[in-house]
Amino acid sequence: MRFYHDRLGRIGSLLVILGGAFLSSGCDSTDKTEDWFEGGDMKPASADTLQLTARILAAKGQTQQAGFVLDRMLDEYPDRISTYTEGASVLLVEGRVADAEVLLDQGLEVFPGNPVLLNDRGMVRLLSGNLYAASEDFDAALEADPVDADFVANAALGAALRGDEARAIELWSRVLSSEDVNRNLAIAREARSRFETRP
Repeated sequence: MRFYHDRLGRIGSLLVILGGAFLSSGCDSTDKTEDWFEGGDMKPASADTLQLTARILAAKGQTQQAGFVLDRMLDEYPDRISTYTEGASVLLVEGRVADAEVLLDQGLEVFPGNPVLLNDRGMVRLLSGNLYAASEDFDAALEADPVDADFVANAALGAALRGDEARAIELWSRVLSSEDVNRNLAIAREARSRFETRP
């Protein structure tokens, strides 16, 4: 779950159509005893299908149903990073920031040091006002993958909110124009007082 540039706003409006077929009772062949469908049992839903379904339900505001899908993802696909990132996204749609952090914690137990999960947990912690912990996650994600633009920008954001503008400028300058760097600094200065900067 990347949250950079309001990830929740990028949840797609895709539509999954699950079609059903039925056997007509007016068959011409009366001696056919085999099922019309000879392809075997239905295959279980893939991780991608469940992930897409959860996104659609969350985007439609059906967060309880999305939660059921995510529970299934945790049961069937605990070894997929998207299980945790998508789950956190749905929880954030519901306003359950603390639960989103817990879920990402679980993901990091399965995937220690994963930069995507670290970055996402940093954003969740930032939403909860825990700047110190958020900055630690952003810095850890950047250390794990120093070329990812989202990780660079979020580490810069953490530094700017902490008042370390020199580091923020250095990082933002890697991925933004000087005009955008100055704009972000101005926003960070206004927002700085809202965050607790000590552990």
